[in-house]
Amino acid sequence: GNRLRGGPQMIQLSLDGKRLYVTNSLFSAWDKQFYPEVTEKGSHMLQIDVDTESGGLSVNPDFFVDFGSEPDGPSLAHEMRYPGGDCTSDIWI
Repeated sequence: GNRLRGGPQMIQLSLDGKRLYVTNSLFSAWDKQFYPEVTEKGSHMLQIDVDTESGGLSVNPDFFVDFGSEPDGPSLAHEMRYPGGDCTSDIWI
């Protein structure tokens, strides 16, 4: 598995309601104060699968973006743009 740093910040539901995308950086100054490991090692994005028939949520083990392994060093992911994409808000997750 992957070690999660910090806590969930931005979340966005897919148009069909079956995927919930989560990032964990709020604001770099606050991240430094409350979650220093996020600023040192980078943030991440994960996908939570939503069971719309039986109910329940589960982390998708095949979807994990580690922004700590970026070529120019650790990065902080706050909001992601999906132009013409998959989300209820057509601009942010």
